[in-house]
Amino acid sequence: MSDFLEVIPLGGLGEFGMNCTAVRYGEEFFLIDCGLAFPRGDQGFELGIQVIVPDFTFVRANRGRLRGVVLTHGHEDHTGAISYLLQDLQDLVVPVYGSSLTLALVAERLQEKRLLSRVQLHEVAARRMIDFGPLQVEPLHVTHSYPDSFCLVIHSPSGRIVWSGDFKFDQTPIDGKVSDLHRLAAYGEDGVLALFSDSTNSLNPGLAPSEFLVYEPLRDIFRRSTRRVIASTFASSIHRIQIFFQLAREFDRLVCPVGRSMMTNIRIARELGYLQVPDGAILSSSEAADLPPEKTLILASGSQGEPMSALSRLAVDQLKDLKVEDGDTVILSTRIIPGNEMSIARLVNHLYRRGARVYDSSHSLVHVSGHGYRDDLKLLINLVKPKFFVPIHGEYRQLKTHYWIAQDQGIPEDRCVLAESGDVLRIGPNEASVVGRVQVGRRFIDEGAMEQVHEEVLRDRRFLAEDGFVVVILQIDRYTGRLIHPPEILSRGFMQMEEEDLGNGLLCATREKIVEIVQNTPIEEKQDEELFNEILRKELRKFLRKRTGKRPLVLTLVIEV
Repeated sequence: MSDFLEVIPLGGLGEFGMNCTAVRYGEEFFLIDCGLAFPRGDQGFELGIQVIVPDFTFVRANRGRLRGVVLTHGHEDHTGAISYLLQDLQDLVVPVYGSSLTLALVAERLQEKRLLSRVQLHEVAARRMIDFGPLQVEPLHVTHSYPDSFCLVIHSPSGRIVWSGDFKFDQTPIDGKVSDLHRLAAYGEDGVLALFSDSTNSLNPGLAPSEFLVYEPLRDIFRRSTRRVIASTFASSIHRIQIFFQLAREFDRLVCPVGRSMMTNIRIARELGYLQVPDGAILSSSEAADLPPEKTLILASGSQGEPMSALSRLAVDQLKDLKVEDGDTVILSTRIIPGNEMSIARLVNHLYRRGARVYDSSHSLVHVSGHGYRDDLKLLINLVKPKFFVPIHGEYRQLKTHYWIAQDQGIPEDRCVLAESGDVLRIGPNEASVVGRVQVGRRFIDEGAMEQVHEEVLRDRRFLAEDGFVVVILQIDRYTGRLIHPPEILSRGFMQMEEEDLGNGLLCATREKIVEIVQNTPIEEKQDEELFNEILRKELRKFLRKRTGKRPLVLTLVIEV
């Protein structure tokens, strides 16, 4: 057996999201996390792409040697690709290790996709060893924007490895559980061969603010709000959701969760005791509509302006029972993910148009990061005292900055390794170096499908070869929103849709459907180009699939005159 440990990032280095790393000793390996990424801005939604997952070629080629997946925490950029991994591994049953909350959220998603039978879920606790033969993995508690997050200590014949996971050193966490500094320091004194550390906020000076710091600014907003409060955060940000429940109770408001992920995560976190919610504090949207606005708090998913999310639909009066009205307060309690600026700007414009006042992280302290700043990163390095250092989690500029930070803390440059996804890192008592590469990449996941495609071009070619495409051209009066001319429809490789082919009346039926969509779409939504195009594509895909059983690529061109 080799005396070297191999660490092979399959995603998450040189990019945000898709965190997934293989750790191999000898022939066997396990995975740390299995996450996805979301398309940035509008480019993904225009083509129906919901998520992006890693290329699992390496795992598939070594499927018989996979010992399991260890999850550091439950955010989707660390867990969301498990269902796609299972598809690649066909009938293999995969052991998955994580905290009770993380496993419950994973199980919910797998149950929806009928894949729960393909995993063995093993609940783990901090300081309890996971045995992988020659490797033992010890989870240690660290503070993050998610309860019971872990860093991992990997005990191997080559030496001891510390994998930070997502972390910051919050001294006043919402749940009262601080990071396990004592254990990390003890291992630092005993000897750590290599540290792999989160680089997300390596560009930010100082210490990351405590989650508790958003409490007073949010309380001040609640104090000044005389009508309904609408708050949006990531559905897996359980600590932030807990703050909102506490503020709702303090200001005599009842909470109405909207959005499937928000409702599901609140239910699961409450059942497991991670979320403290008084009886009777939660109500449905219909119940919220019957209460005075000053008595309700709406918790909505969709803080990044995703076109069909709960908050986006609420912002254009498309959510059943609830509307944004003059004098309402909206809180976007998340960071603005790079690439989503335009989507969020459009969302905010819709909210302001309805008379709401909007608070977001660009000008209000309504969000703090769950990732450590430079001084957090320095503290971890000085606690662990690693012989070798490898920055992880982040784009190249974050990795490079963290690489320099480690050297400033006394780690020689020849012991700092700057790696990217696909690199094979060999770690031994006197060596940490890149010795090769494996195939990695990004797979784009089409809306409503579980099929994975390596490149967007291949996705389009598959649709063109199998089901073809349909192009719809509309001329719309920009002021009235009415059709100026009948819709023009072109198709190639799909079905005959010419004027003279009246066979099953598909052309006429499609035109009638388009006219119906245009007539039923409010003028404000038609003026939002991205939202209107998404509505057209979604409804036409559904209509054509129901009529023909095929899934053509639908392209829309709306010309405002």
